[in-house]
Amino acid sequence: MSTNSQLQQAMASLRLSLAEIRHKEEQLDASINQFRAQLRRLPRQTIYGRAPLDMALSAMGEIEERLRDAEDNRRRLLTVKKAALDELAALESVQQVDEARKALAQLRQQFGRQPASADAAAEIRRLEQFIAQHSRRAEQTITANFEERRRQD
Repeated sequence: MSTNSQLQQAMASLRLSLAEIRHKEEQLDASINQFRAQLRRLPRQTIYGRAPLDMALSAMGEIEERLRDAEDNRRRLLTVKKAALDELAALESVQQVDEARKALAQLRQQFGRQPASADAAAEIRRLEQFIAQHSRRAEQTITANFEERRRQD
C-alpha cells in the first residue's frame, strides 16, 4: 500500500471518527439540556403541589448526578475530539506538502536546466516556501501529539 493511500485511509478513518464524535456530542448536548430543563421544572411542580417535596428533592439529586455525568462525558469527548482534529490537521498538512513536492518536482523536471520564466520561477519559490512552512507546522503538530501521548503513558 502506498504512503499516499495510507494517508488517505488514515484521514478517512479520522473523518469517520469525527462524525461519530459529533453525533455523540449532539446526544450529550440534548441530554444536558433535558436535565437542566427538568431541574428548572421540578421546583415549580413542588410549590404548586403537583410533586411531593421529598420526591422532588430525590429526583433533583438524581437529575443533578446524571447532569454531572453527562457534562463530564462531554468534557472527555471534547478532549478526544480535539486530539482527532489535531491529528487530522497534521495529516492534511502532510498531504498538502506531498502534493506541493510533486508539483515542484514536476515544474523542475519541466524546465530542467533551462531558465524558467518569471512566472514559473515565482511558482517554484512559492512552492518551496509552502513546503518549508507546512513541513514545520506538521512536524510541530506531530511532535506535540507524540510527546503528549508519551506523557499520558
